[in-house]
Amino acid sequence: MRRRSFLIVSLLGLWACAGSAARPAPTPTPAAPSSAREPPLRFSLQALDGSVVTGENTRGRVTALLFVASYDLASQLAARRLNDAIARHVPRFNAVAIALESSENAVLVDVFRSTLNLGYPVAMAGAVEFGESEALATIERVPTLILLDRDGRPVFRHTGAFEAHELESWLRRAEA
Repeated sequence: MRRRSFLIVSLLGLWACAGSAARPAPTPTPAAPSSAREPPLRFSLQALDGSVVTGENTRGRVTALLFVASYDLASQLAARRLNDAIARHVPRFNAVAIALESSENAVLVDVFRSTLNLGYPVAMAGAVEFGESEALATIERVPTLILLDRDGRPVFRHTGAFEAHELESWLRRAEA
């Protein structure tokens, strides 16, 4: 009986470990082929610092839209990695972080921005006005990174944490 209990406990332990094994990161989603691409994304963002970022004033450069939550560690890591990449490539790229939080959390989002010392605008979801866009209609998790090409069309999307070298590769592909 004792051996049987040990076997059952061991099998349960193996099953639990197998279920919690690290899963591969989701693969980035490229945009649809050029013939089916969306029109340029129209947006207007009121950043926490009072500046306004629009689809029109970001044209001509690849733009990274990073959807985050101030309390999420993966969002903090993604925001920091994006900040470092953008700083290395000034003025070739634009970046904007969009906190998917209610306006009553503005103080927390501002602490997120200042603590991470982000060099790009940070806006709140409540202050964001997007035109109809398939690319933005399905943001369900943070962090989510969407890259817009020089014309403002979504060309790349990734949900979840990412490594710095992956971000560099995605920015180069979006720029090409």
